[in-house]
Amino acid sequence: MESVPSTQTKPQAREDTKKNALIFIAVVAILIGTIFVSLLQLQPPKVVSATGSANEFSAERALSHLKEFAVKPHPLGSIEHDRVRDYLVHSLEEFGLNPEIQKANSLNSVGRWIAGGTVENIVAKIEGTNSTKAIMLVAHYDSVPGSPGAADDGAGVAAILETVRALKEMAPLQNDVIILLTDGEENGLLGAKAFVEGHPWVNDVGLVLNFEARGNEGPSFMFETSDNNSWLVKEFVQGADTPVAHSFLYSLYKQMPNDTDFSVFKEAGLKGLNFAFGDGVSHYHTTSDNFQELSFESLQHHGEYMLHLVTHFGNVDLTQTHEGNQVFFNILGSSMITYSDKLVIPIMLLAVILFAVTVVHGYRLKKLSLLGTLAGFLVFIIGIIGSFAIGSGLWSVLTFIFTDQEWLMGTDKTVGILYFISFSIIIFAFLTILYGLAHKKIKTGSLMMGALFLWLILLAASSFLLQAGSYVFAWPLLFALICVNILIRLDEHSWKSYLVTAGFAIPAFLILSPVIYLFEGLISMQMAGVLMVLVSLLGAMLVSIFTTLKIKFNWVIPSIFLVTGLLVMITNSINLNNMPTAEHPQASDIAYFMDADSNKAYWAARQPLDEYTSNYINENVKKGHTSELFPILNWDVSYTQADLYSMEAPSVTVLSEKVEGARRTIEYQLKTNRNAEELLMESFSTMNVSQLIINGKEVELKQKEFTKESPFEFNYVLGQAEELHVKVTVNAKDSIEWMIADRSYSIPESKGERPSKYSTYGDNSYIMKTIKH
Repeated sequence: MESVPSTQTKPQAREDTKKNALIFIAVVAILIGTIFVSLLQLQPPKVVSATGSANEFSAERALSHLKEFAVKPHPLGSIEHDRVRDYLVHSLEEFGLNPEIQKANSLNSVGRWIAGGTVENIVAKIEGTNSTKAIMLVAHYDSVPGSPGAADDGAGVAAILETVRALKEMAPLQNDVIILLTDGEENGLLGAKAFVEGHPWVNDVGLVLNFEARGNEGPSFMFETSDNNSWLVKEFVQGADTPVAHSFLYSLYKQMPNDTDFSVFKEAGLKGLNFAFGDGVSHYHTTSDNFQELSFESLQHHGEYMLHLVTHFGNVDLTQTHEGNQVFFNILGSSMITYSDKLVIPIMLLAVILFAVTVVHGYRLKKLSLLGTLAGFLVFIIGIIGSFAIGSGLWSVLTFIFTDQEWLMGTDKTVGILYFISFSIIIFAFLTILYGLAHKKIKTGSLMMGALFLWLILLAASSFLLQAGSYVFAWPLLFALICVNILIRLDEHSWKSYLVTAGFAIPAFLILSPVIYLFEGLISMQMAGVLMVLVSLLGAMLVSIFTTLKIKFNWVIPSIFLVTGLLVMITNSINLNNMPTAEHPQASDIAYFMDADSNKAYWAARQPLDEYTSNYINENVKKGHTSELFPILNWDVSYTQADLYSMEAPSVTVLSEKVEGARRTIEYQLKTNRNAEELLMESFSTMNVSQLIINGKEVELKQKEFTKESPFEFNYVLGQAEELHVKVTVNAKDSIEWMIADRSYSIPESKGERPSKYSTYGDNSYIMKTIKH
């Protein structure tokens, strides 16, 4: 280990405590100010009133539509769904359009899961003067069974209606504008699938603008593009007034299993952009996703994107073909930086060269050593591991204490952000202690370069594997290396060195703070350990402050961080203990399962039992898994045996069975006998499915071999029909065993009214039976 000069000389012993306290306050103020400025980009635009200019988008005008159709759940096939459909058609007609309904039996295969239903897409067109290709505005008008869907996706639909109104006030655009209000998105992207497979206008589409929501507030974020997005991104930045987009999060999103209608359009080869707001995830798909809780600013942001981008792209040639992708991110509000991904590798090489030059520079001035830099790298790895452990450990303790509020802790924005802030401050206390101890043996320069070496590794990895996200590591690292070269020539205890460190850390905090905030919204505090690793990466920019800045005693600064973090965490926990409330509702659900083979029934709840669900589950309560009750679903539940209600199980009739060579083809008629909304089917035996036809339409199977451990699963929304025809071809020697079930969006008995402090994803009942032959 390298020798570190003693810090206990008489001049340093007489260090001006007041001066260091002021420096500490200044550094903290700079960094907090930077974080505040960086998050300004996440402020959606102000609402334009209904009395505003006729050719402006007004969230208030859009809300007048939302109040008409997003008042009750309107899932695919429901009676309320039909009322919403008719309202939307009538509204488009009032704007002078000629909407049509594309009705189709739509089927979508995703691995071993197949979804289906009869959808009714609403399609209309605003003719252009000399169209090159059409711009297509898309939002889905169906909701999940338990939610009015004001945000998901009523906000997108209402914004389209208001955008159509504004467009009709303007001079005609060159390009056509297609309006597509898809159906059945919540059931497996069925409406989008039907459009690309069966509507003639799909060949006219030059650009798709799709709008979604995963919460009920926050900025509308452009989170996905089609491939070869270089031209699109450049035009997006020019056309949008308040763009919010980070290619790092887009890169991460591509690695996740999430899908929207845009996934179908993208797979079909259409170009486009995907938008969503995602704060307030506790309201997502619940009864509290209503227009009273919706952020008008988020609705305004959706609409401004629509109107500005349609008018921008409406007068450009959409037939152009473009290659290459862009790196893009916000900086200082809605200002964006974009550059070609072809520059990613050169920027990485520049960072490698600058890193090597910095090491040589520091070595020559005896401010660092190669062995010390390696030791500094190991110290930073310890910091990363420790941060992950602290984050995960604190979250585990809190969820153990507040077991009944765990769902609320992971979804409520206010609760989650305050825990995030408290954990982050505690991480800074940990890093201050760690680097204070390490500095007794290792020089500051070595510790800094050791930490930045991990940043260099991350930059190299992202430059090859996650190019669109490489900027997160590239620019903070380049500025940090410049900072180190300056610090090498300064007295590490001088006020100049501290302010230089804080100043050159600004790019890292500007770039990473909004990314971490958005990432926290995406994964929630349930992955607190990962989030604290991201926070600890920012600590690499402040190593010289951690090692040398002291206020009288070494433990004062870490104590300030630790006490502040604990106070925020404790205060937040006290507030949490008084929840749920109507403003901060807790999820509550109850489901009824009936096994028609054994004549047994159960009440089950996924969430902790509350004063409402305890009306159903209060005696002989067991904790287990739905595989014990209903194998199709994958839930951990609390359950108890229930009374049998006079409800008939779905019936299955074998209409025909024919063996030809090595194949056996069986045709079934499935029927619900209680007006249930969905029919479900799962294989219980090993089989090889070579062909599947549902209601006369063949399914494109992406998997054909199924086992009991990896079964065939099928879900079809009946709507107001009662039966379903399924024709399946398997190997002649396959033994056939199916579980057939129906799902109703209601329960057989209501035992009181759920209090307003609880929201729900919807209460459902399931009846199952097995068949063998």
